[in-house]
Amino acid sequence: MVKVDLSDYGYVNARVRGMRSHLLTKDFFMRLVEVDSFEALHSMMDQTVYRSEINEAVLMSPDRPDYDQALNINLVATLRNILDSTGGEPHRLVNMLLSRYDVLNLKTILRGKKGNATPSEITSTLVPVGNLRMDVLEQLAREREIRQVIDMMATLRISYARPLTAALGDFIKHDQDLAVLELALDRFHFQDAMKELKGRDKNVDMVRQMFTAEIDMRNISTLVRIRGIRLDDEDVMGLRLPGGSLTAGQFLDLDRLGDIVRIVAEYPDPSYRKLLEKALSEYQEIDVVAFDKELERALIKQGVAMSNVDVLGIGVIIGFVWAKQNEIINLRIVLRGKMLDKPQAAIAKDLYFVERLVGEAA
Repeated sequence: MVKVDLSDYGYVNARVRGMRSHLLTKDFFMRLVEVDSFEALHSMMDQTVYRSEINEAVLMSPDRPDYDQALNINLVATLRNILDSTGGEPHRLVNMLLSRYDVLNLKTILRGKKGNATPSEITSTLVPVGNLRMDVLEQLAREREIRQVIDMMATLRISYARPLTAALGDFIKHDQDLAVLELALDRFHFQDAMKELKGRDKNVDMVRQMFTAEIDMRNISTLVRIRGIRLDDEDVMGLRLPGGSLTAGQFLDLDRLGDIVRIVAEYPDPSYRKLLEKALSEYQEIDVVAFDKELERALIKQGVAMSNVDVLGIGVIIGFVWAKQNEIINLRIVLRGKMLDKPQAAIAKDLYFVERLVGEAA
């Protein structure tokens, strides 16, 4: 039996390239948008890697299939396949990339508790591909209240319990505003990651670039959302996530401008300024969502582009992971749009494609 060296990127990248060949093309999505019946939609989905999960969802609930859960199941299987195909340093770095799902899952549980969702409603939306496995997440989802969730995390020695426990006082002080706990999670997550991503190794640097970009996106989103609100400098700085390209002084100066047009015009990084200008052009129509959309798309574009930076290292994995996530987003847009009977033009308008990858997809 041939022993595969999982500490090298050769094996996992070969598998990822195979997965990449199954990514859906822009043409496929346009045809999917144009179908005029659920029978035709399911017939097209039956030709994809999602056929098993979609068919199971239809079988379980023919009148209202849970497409979100079906897509989550496929995403979990795909990302776990990649992680399980790595060892050594590649495994560590891929695990760090997927750790963002730990934070997303914990936020989902906290939001579920805040909204009185049932444990099954919460767990159906989780994506357990990080360090927190499904059995642990299910245990947390069964707790009755947010404080009990955090206490259970501490009992299970989950590192995220520390920042949440420390933030509980402010959470209660601010009328149980979940933003307090979510900010504590984000700050801990990014600070922990950036401490681990030291050195000049090119693979470490690519992962670090993605974390830096995500921190930048979060800080820009924060500036947009708090514009015009009178806050003390200390409170403003408390909302900033450290580790991004925007310095503390720049963050504070932009907040002091107070006006969204001036924030965009005076943003120090020209590349970010360009995408903010695009969001500003749609701001009057869809408010701050325009900025969130453009920031998310910029992060996807940067992630997918990593596959062209280094074809022999982790860039191939980063590129595929972000392309897969974008594909899931697009599928949700189409499937939800069809369920809500939205016009085809409205559905198509919300889709986003990274053209560079289209020629590689099948």
